[in-house]
Amino acid sequence: MTLKVILWGPGSVGRVGLREILLNPEFRLIGVKANSPAKDGKDAGELCGLPPTGIFATTDRTKLPLAEADCIFYSPQVTDYDDVVSFLEAGIDVVTTASNVYPKFYGPAVYDRLQNAALKGGASFHGSGVNPAFMSEVLPLTLSGISHRASRITVREVSDVNHYASTAPEIMLDHVGFGKPPEIALGPADAFLKGMNDYFGESMLMIADHLGVTLDRIEQHHQVAIAKSRVVLDCGRTVEPGTVGCRRFEWRGIVGGRIAIVLSTYWKLTMDLEPAWDVVSDRTVEWTITVEGVPSVQCKISTCASFDPESPNYLKQGEEAAVIATAVHAVNAIPYIHAAPPGIQTFLDLPIVASRGAFRGL
Repeated sequence: MTLKVILWGPGSVGRVGLREILLNPEFRLIGVKANSPAKDGKDAGELCGLPPTGIFATTDRTKLPLAEADCIFYSPQVTDYDDVVSFLEAGIDVVTTASNVYPKFYGPAVYDRLQNAALKGGASFHGSGVNPAFMSEVLPLTLSGISHRASRITVREVSDVNHYASTAPEIMLDHVGFGKPPEIALGPADAFLKGMNDYFGESMLMIADHLGVTLDRIEQHHQVAIAKSRVVLDCGRTVEPGTVGCRRFEWRGIVGGRIAIVLSTYWKLTMDLEPAWDVVSDRTVEWTITVEGVPSVQCKISTCASFDPESPNYLKQGEEAAVIATAVHAVNAIPYIHAAPPGIQTFLDLPIVASRGAFRGL
């Protein structure tokens, strides 16, 4: 059965999802909803580096064939719950990369609204991603399954974000604060950073719930390090000495009065930093997942274009690969969601989401 999909939001992640949908014979793209007027009228193929498809992006939702859609791949920067509820009530499955991996975190106002809409329309809803989501939820929970007892779960990401900062400077510079004075970057969080804090909070609650413990609270311990030398991004924007060149986000989940879950993310543009944080990693993007317990378990995972030493892309393009992974994991979930019962379906409710394109063409 070929699933008819609408791509909602062809941004940095959405473009990858768009490409995967077009290349996978399990799906048929029937529409693209763009937010930017610059993308209005663009062929879907042009938006993701493929040949023309005859399907053109539109900024007008009334021009989309919503009545024909089986699923919407929903990938804007911020979730519009009015939109999502309308899709679900109309019987359209929704797979999103815009947070909502564990909607229970947001309370009944969000959870009940999504759940009731999905049940009313007979549709399913699923939030996906790489971090938060796969790295900060699926992997630590999976590793915990071989520990008799766990005292602490830690997920640490260290990423070189030069590519991301160049392709999405409005996120990394304007919102996250690279290139800003430290006091400005560490000032009151804007809507994007508040959303990021909540997103990792979803991971915390999912881990605690699945392990059968009560999450007392989440503590935030965010810091910045300044660049000691100038950084010039591919997009032409610069990060000057004395401004933020590395940012550490850390969330600590308190259970029974002690730190039980730690999720930390180090995003760096340079190693020439003050203070000289230990943010050296073997790969451009690397996660270390540790379950401290009996026994203790640790694994490292990274993304790149190829791990084949004979490939010209050996150990290259790690950051780009992480963006691809974010989109592809969500696309791969679409058939599982379509087959699932109506309602909110988290990673805890689904079977293992495996590749829908593995070995295709061999």
